[in-house]
Amino acid sequence: MPFAKRVVEPQLLCRYQIPNEEGLVFEDLVSISNVALSRTLRQLSDLAKHACSIFQELESDLTSTNLRVRGLQSKISQLQQTCSELDPKQEAVREYLTLS
Repeated sequence: MPFAKRVVEPQLLCRYQIPNEEGLVFEDLVSISNVALSRTLRQLSDLAKHACSIFQELESDLTSTNLRVRGLQSKISQLQQTCSELDPKQEAVREYLTLS
């Protein structure tokens, strides 16, 4: 079973902080929505980075698998060529003694 390589969790988009003596942290709905939008874009950017990393890993795995398959195909074709060149009438066959 493969182990998890990445942990992707949604973060809070816009948590409203308790106002202090200077006044409210966010004064109006526009600033609240701007903060939520910027945090959403940041999370989407992180998600896109994860997706890019996953696709790069897949590409490297597929490339290595392709190289292995090509190596196996060349070995199979060499074996097929060697077997087709063999003449069964010229090959020595070992005889086994049977005990009765």
